[in-house]
Amino acid sequence: MINRLFSRFCAVEPLRDTDRDWAIIGEEEPYFGVLTAERFKREHLDDEGRAEFFRSGETDIAHFIDRMRAFFGPFEPHSALDFGCGVGRLTAPLAALTGAATGVDISPGMLVEARKHGHPGLRFLDTVPHELFDWVVSAIALQHIPPQRGYGIVEQLLDRVVPGGGVTLQIMFGRVAQHERSIGSRLVIDVQGVRSATPQRKRRELPIGEMIMYDYDLTRIVGLFYRAGVKALFLEHCDHGGVIGATIYARKY
Repeated sequence: MINRLFSRFCAVEPLRDTDRDWAIIGEEEPYFGVLTAERFKREHLDDEGRAEFFRSGETDIAHFIDRMRAFFGPFEPHSALDFGCGVGRLTAPLAALTGAATGVDISPGMLVEARKHGHPGLRFLDTVPHELFDWVVSAIALQHIPPQRGYGIVEQLLDRVVPGGGVTLQIMFGRVAQHERSIGSRLVIDVQGVRSATPQRKRRELPIGEMIMYDYDLTRIVGLFYRAGVKALFLEHCDHGGVIGATIYARKY
């Protein structure tokens, strides 16, 4: 009896197959799946909206490179890896900046859209290649991957940074009280302080194709950076509708 109870309480819940979720999202709503605004849904998206969508990527990359240079001095990458590239919102401006950019995503529908970009220095893959890059970037992507898988991905990405190269990585680690009971919640951060979130036990009941956001342990992430020899870090807070995190800017010396 004791052994049965022990097995019951120590059983690990199977990870949700978020790759399957994103295959569906990418097929049905490849742009809305990246930026969740109604104007980016298929039924509303027009040429003007698509141009606005990609301009936002240009703005983000301009901000990221400005921050890298402000924190670390001269930084002129000639290759870039964009993990969780979606439809190439960041990958295209990365190619324009560096001359060569590789986007990686597991959503076939999103990759179909991404491959419509015409820059000769662009390529899009469904797995991380065994190559080194001057700049590894990932934004609004890891938050949709369960941390049990995501930590390994972070290790893999850090391993792809050339000595002297840079990393810009976005991690979410908490949320405001109104989102406390949502799937993936780990910390609640509000005017009263920081505390553990109330556990949510219904993740397997969500229908396939739902977009889920996960909080990561920032201490563990920083430890992975240290272990990879990426020891110069700066953090900039970000807030995605009450889901709170940081963009980590780092250099591998």
